[in-house]
Amino acid sequence: MRVEVELAFVLSRPLTGPRCTVFDVLAATQYVVPAIEILNSHIELTGRTIVDTISDNAAMGVMVIGGRPVPVGDIDLRRVGALLYRNQTIEETGLAAGVLGKPANGVAWLANKLFRHGTTLSVGHIVLSGSFTRPLWAERGDTIHADYGNLGAVTCRFV
Repeated sequence: MRVEVELAFVLSRPLTGPRCTVFDVLAATQYVVPAIEILNSHIELTGRTIVDTISDNAAMGVMVIGGRPVPVGDIDLRRVGALLYRNQTIEETGLAAGVLGKPANGVAWLANKLFRHGTTLSVGHIVLSGSFTRPLWAERGDTIHADYGNLGAVTCRFV
């Protein structure tokens, strides 16, 4: 399995394309929380690029959320950082600005992409913005810990 650190946007209003912007995402977000995405590459596509995998659920296995819910107006989302540990060793670090410059851009991209397929993001949906670290391999027995500083932390163990 592989894991990534992400921000989870919890929506209080629907989001739809075709012209969804960062401002629409911020207005529709009740709060963000730290998340770990556990990848499960169940769709194999040739010619796939990194942009294609941002927020499209093509590799989504499980989402683990935790930490502290924070309203988007209370924090500069670009500067949210995470330390990703495997068994008490820091393996990856990153800033959320690594997601298309602003993590809300990943959510806007998804809303616009879904619109082309007749789908909308709804109230209560929890949307991952995209990873801001490289995927980290995890195996049975590993403990994965993502420290998001002031936003708190998320931990999971593979049994």
